[in-house]
Amino acid sequence: MRVLLTRPSRDAARSAEKLLSLGHRTLIDPVIEIEPLPFDATGDYVAIAFTSGNAVRIAAAVEALKNIPVFAVGTRTAEVAREAGFKNVGVGAGDVNALGEWMAAELPQGARVLHLAGEDLAGDLTGRLTRSGFKAETRIIYRARVAARLKSETAAAFREARIDAVLHYSERSAAAFVRLADAAGIGDDIRKTRHLCLSSAVAAPFKLFGVHAEIAAAPEETVLFELLGP
Repeated sequence: MRVLLTRPSRDAARSAEKLLSLGHRTLIDPVIEIEPLPFDATGDYVAIAFTSGNAVRIAAAVEALKNIPVFAVGTRTAEVAREAGFKNVGVGAGDVNALGEWMAAELPQGARVLHLAGEDLAGDLTGRLTRSGFKAETRIIYRARVAARLKSETAAAFREARIDAVLHYSERSAAAFVRLADAAGIGDDIRKTRHLCLSSAVAAPFKLFGVHAEIAAAPEETVLFELLGP
């Protein structure tokens, strides 16, 4: 199957390798790229929460953070944390609400917790933990920049029906893809392609645009890949 990946370059390259091993061909056209921001993470923290792999990679530049226990939102984020050298990594159930509940159950009351995240927050993890009696803080350590346009080869591939499916991992990138496709004059063409989304939130921009989207049974990449079929 011919699959388009629109996630940031580094993540897209990793996903492309996995898809190749499954027998799929890929085209990569990131609609969002990651821009690191300066941040201060000094403090006596009992745990760090990560809700994205991008935050993990940026935080990994601070060696002292790697000794603090990590609560990761899902298996992919946890995998990135282990690869980056974080020594004690736990895996949540795949969304921010479940992550907050798990941390509240596992950590001692009043513990100081650091949430390292991107500019566009999904959910209110810090608020959830604060209401449960924790000293939770969020540090914004990156922003996502939306591309100015789709690549010309991507637009051509849609016009010529050479893309069988597009994988979508975040609501923001899905919304960016829809806007850029419309601007490129291929709005009708993308309606003829399967759009596979990590969650119902990721699928929301397609509903607004009148494009059918399929949703993974769980917010994990391996489950998303299952939608592609053999």
